[in-house]
Amino acid sequence: MSGTGWDEARAIAWRAGAARPLGVETIPVERGDGRRLGAAVHALVDLPTVDVSAMDGWAVAGSGPWRLDGAVAMGVPPAQRLRAGTARVITTGAAVPLGTLGILRAEHGAPLPGEPEVLRAIATEAIDEGRDIRRRGEELRFGEPLIRAGARLTPPRLALAAAAGHDTLGVLATPRVDLIVTGDEVVAAGVPAPGAVRDAFTPSLPPLLGRLGAAATTRRIPDRLDPFIDAFATGRPDVFVTTGGTAGGHGDLLRRAIVAEGGTVELAGVAMRPGHPVLFARTSAGIPVLGLPGNPLAAFACLLSFLPPWLDGASGRPMAELDRVAALDIPSTGHERRLTPFEWRDGVPEPSRWRGSAMLRGLADADGFLVSPSGDGERAARMLRLPW
Repeated sequence: MSGTGWDEARAIAWRAGAARPLGVETIPVERGDGRRLGAAVHALVDLPTVDVSAMDGWAVAGSGPWRLDGAVAMGVPPAQRLRAGTARVITTGAAVPLGTLGILRAEHGAPLPGEPEVLRAIATEAIDEGRDIRRRGEELRFGEPLIRAGARLTPPRLALAAAAGHDTLGVLATPRVDLIVTGDEVVAAGVPAPGAVRDAFTPSLPPLLGRLGAAATTRRIPDRLDPFIDAFATGRPDVFVTTGGTAGGHGDLLRRAIVAEGGTVELAGVAMRPGHPVLFARTSAGIPVLGLPGNPLAAFACLLSFLPPWLDGASGRPMAELDRVAALDIPSTGHERRLTPFEWRDGVPEPSRWRGSAMLRGLADADGFLVSPSGDGERAARMLRLPW
């Protein structure tokens, strides 16, 4: 099969993203879930900020028994040093008084019989110095890097950033995708008449792009050259994604529109099945255009093959490595890559029998695409995970 190699096409998409990096915006930390960091997060405080108790119980000084000396208030450093032979009630996370030997856990202590103000240990082990005390800065130190630039923010990372003193975070701007759906044979609603097809892309591609971390606006245009040219000349997204019109036949207008608008076709055709007619280009303003084939399975295969590398490049990250998986039913295919939807069954990838470029049935229950190995020293298939 002729066409650019699949791996090289992914590299082209990554370089296109790296050439137009995303901007950075500042948002409240509580709105950061799922966003990508634009700059590394560093600690603004030591954590813990002071020595704190790791257990509920008593802070004790010296050997017991100990005379009770009040309680440690939460949220403030103790006002008085703890004298030898005394103990102070303390809760988990409270600041440890100066002079503390260690923490006697609540279940390991009790008052002396008849002397409620005197505490004794009821466990046999001795209290070692520093027992159940979290030392200042044992988790992180002021200025220490915590989360790398480009990392996706998760609830635990947001918790860490907040604990380290951050109210706001600098995140990469959400990539803006102008999704252009074409095809005079495509109907927007209802049961299609013979010869027509229902629009499967408008309901599906915007949420898929959202799961990949982009925000899409969708428009449908007729199979006419002028609307294509106008869309590329006036639109200013971070990337255009189009459906249909990529094969270069009489009715396929995409590459003609790109050239007429003053843009450049970077690649036309990739050695892959399904999805061979995929196209990658730039408008006259330098905006990337990812032209997906009109067949649904081919379009999904191409979007998941080439948009994530573009996002990696635009986010300042290396292209993500794909997992390797042993798949006996996926033979080597040389220069061509065969992308097959599959399901996991008892830990084994089972290729779908619904694998034609126009078929959605196999993808509907799939866990991902298996990418056939080249056979040139490559034995295992690779896997494109689906973002759901």
